[in-house]
Amino acid sequence: MGSMTKSQRVATAVTAAVLLLEVGTMVASTFVDRWIDDLGYGDQVDSIPPEWVWLACGAVLAPGVVGLAIVRTHPRHAVGWLFTGLSFALILSLAFDQWFALAAIVEPPKVGGAGAAALLADKVFFPWWPLLTLILLLTPTGTYLSPRWRTVGRVSVVATLVSFGLSVTGNGELNAPYNRVDNPLTIDAIGGPARVGGLLAFLVVAGCLIASGASMVLRWRRAEGDARRQLLWLSFAAALLPAVIPVHLYAVVNDDNALILITVGLFLVLIPVTAGLSVLRYRLYDVDRIVSTTTTYSVLSVLLAAVYAGIVWIGSRVSWDTAPSPATTAAVGAVTSALLFAPLRTAVQQRVDRRFNRRAYDAGRVVRRALAEDRAGLDPEAVLRVALADPSVSVSYPGIDGPVDGSGALAGSEPHQVEVVRRGRTVAWIGFDPLRTDEATVTRASALVAAELDNTRLRAELQRNLAELTESRSRIADAQRQERKRIERDLHDGAQQTLLALAFDLQSAQLNGDADRMHHALVAGATSARDAARELRDLANGLHPQALVEGGLAAVLDDVARHSPVPVQVNAPSGRWEPAVEFTAWLVVAEAVVNAQKHAEAARIDVDVRQDGGHLLLRVADDGRGGADQSSSGLRGLRDRVEASGGTVTISSDPGIGTTLEAVIPCAS
Repeated sequence: MGSMTKSQRVATAVTAAVLLLEVGTMVASTFVDRWIDDLGYGDQVDSIPPEWVWLACGAVLAPGVVGLAIVRTHPRHAVGWLFTGLSFALILSLAFDQWFALAAIVEPPKVGGAGAAALLADKVFFPWWPLLTLILLLTPTGTYLSPRWRTVGRVSVVATLVSFGLSVTGNGELNAPYNRVDNPLTIDAIGGPARVGGLLAFLVVAGCLIASGASMVLRWRRAEGDARRQLLWLSFAAALLPAVIPVHLYAVVNDDNALILITVGLFLVLIPVTAGLSVLRYRLYDVDRIVSTTTTYSVLSVLLAAVYAGIVWIGSRVSWDTAPSPATTAAVGAVTSALLFAPLRTAVQQRVDRRFNRRAYDAGRVVRRALAEDRAGLDPEAVLRVALADPSVSVSYPGIDGPVDGSGALAGSEPHQVEVVRRGRTVAWIGFDPLRTDEATVTRASALVAAELDNTRLRAELQRNLAELTESRSRIADAQRQERKRIERDLHDGAQQTLLALAFDLQSAQLNGDADRMHHALVAGATSARDAARELRDLANGLHPQALVEGGLAAVLDDVARHSPVPVQVNAPSGRWEPAVEFTAWLVVAEAVVNAQKHAEAARIDVDVRQDGGHLLLRVADDGRGGADQSSSGLRGLRDRVEASGGTVTISSDPGIGTTLEAVIPCAS
């Protein structure tokens, strides 16, 4: 409670104390009932049967728990206190019953007050009526719909007090079993008029309760947006009526006490719970779907039960010789109900959505109309924008490098979006504005267009692959041009200059004619020629190493390891592959090793090569600082070269852990 305000702490403590008192009263009442039964008075006392105890607990404690939940967060909300009062009034009925049983039947001399106990137990129901009336008038906002409805609440309270007072002073007999004793407050002189006045006042109380229900309907009609969704929680309880009432009637006819308990207890608990959810604004954007689905299946249950009962009834009335047996009639009814399930569900769902979930209904209708036109190249994003009345709707699709839009270009993620899954695979994300629509409506509309979203995803993936291929070819062409320039520069600055200098020296010695100078020029020329040959060999080795041609991939990787300033551990088989495969693999390893030497500050590099079926698997890992820039030109060019051969490259480089490059290159198995 550290984060609560003082008023919240006080309100929570009071309602929690009331709830604990109620629990204690329930426990004590149960033990008193058992004690009375053990004494042999069980047949004279209307105690709660054991199988009904849990129902009584639920009926009494549910309003108290809801009141505590509301008061804890909204200490000034009247509905929370009204629920607490209703729960307390319910528990008083149990307490007065126990008092009456002890005072009038079990131990009259010791307990005493039998008349007062009988009167209170008989009249304890009076507070329930104004409390229920006020709850309906004030749910869910805690305020009256208008000043006129405040008058209804006041009249309900005053009429209850009048009816209670006249009922107590009238000379009428108390209801059984409290008629064992006389009413101690009866005034015989006003008995007749008091009874009539009390009845009229109670009719006013009942009228106020009916009027409070009308105010709820009127509040529903006037409400919009979230206020309407709050009231839908109460509609959820009402939506179960069509399905529960037939089940309850069946249980009564067949004397099924367990089923009776379940159906009655459902509403005794469900009504205060749904009212509490309404006040607390719990999951407002899901309530449309919950109420819609509940109502649909409730009505559907009634319709299918009616079809089944009708077929069985008709079969039982057939009297000719070929009349079907009861088992056959039941089977026909079951099959007919099963066949009608799908079309009836669709029809009922549409009508219920039109009533309770108009936004989702209208969105679904727009989407279905667009799909029915069967246009080629349907744009799901445009359809959803119209259907959801939200121009900000955006659709993105899964891509290799992140979400992409319909054209295959990279797209950002939205703060509010719905994931669309089809056949267990994510096909799209729908971004939306929560001020214009809600997640449940977006989910339902996108589910209808999931197939088109999947098709658009495939087209976006194709567009992205084509764009990536174009970019990759452009990068490879640029890399080739840069490589040619490098070779030209190396030839110009290296072997070409050496050979030109050799030619000038020899020509100069020839023109001079001196034998010693000619001899010296020839010796120097031989050295320069060897230097030029070595430079050309090194240059050619950089283009296509001789070790790769003669010894294969394992040999050239060993050569890379020998010349590396950082220790390199190579684990590669001695087999041979196609020259193009070996060349690509050498380039990948060489580039990765050079990057580790230059940028990673690594102390060790591990190179692993193995073949798995028709693929050559490469792995280069270092223990450097990690955090490699995967968008760098070197790694991008390496990835382009591998992908050009039909392979893939994966790079993981967490800061402080090192960098691992894994490449898969297709090869002959």
